Amino acid sequence: MSWKERMKEFGGGNFTFLSSDGEAIIFIVVEEPVLLHSNYKGQVQERIGCPIVTEEGYTLFICGKRLARKLSKHESIFNTSALMVIRHGGEGDVNAKYEVRVFPEEETYLRLRKVADAQFTKEMIQESIDEASTVLGG
Repeated sequence: MSWKERMKEFGGGNFTFLSSDGEAIIFIVVEEPVLLHSNYKGQVQERIGCPIVTEEGYTLFICGKRLARKLSKHESIFNTSALMVIRHGGEGDVNAKYEVRVFPEEETYLRLRKVADAQFTKEMIQESIDEASTVLGG
């Protein structure tokens, strides 16, 4: 059994965050965003769950509203291009910045589209939302 399979078995493998400086994720968007609630230092906050596919498969990418708005500016290319998000700011830094890059070459998009076509189903979204909501404590 692989690490990924074991993590899915343990829970928490259906969603991801960017939490460290320089951490990046390359993906395609496969569905519309969902609003999530989290509890951070005793305050309820709203987060956005972005259903995406990476080379490892489907995951719910959890981010803040500022980053989700940046991603929404690229909606017209969701069906033709892959995106990369890079975090700039240390762990726990509430003022972290996120850089969004478009992969203009078709090969990255097509490679990720193959993964999505082979592995992704819409039913996976609710499972990841439920799991993320439990962890976020919202």
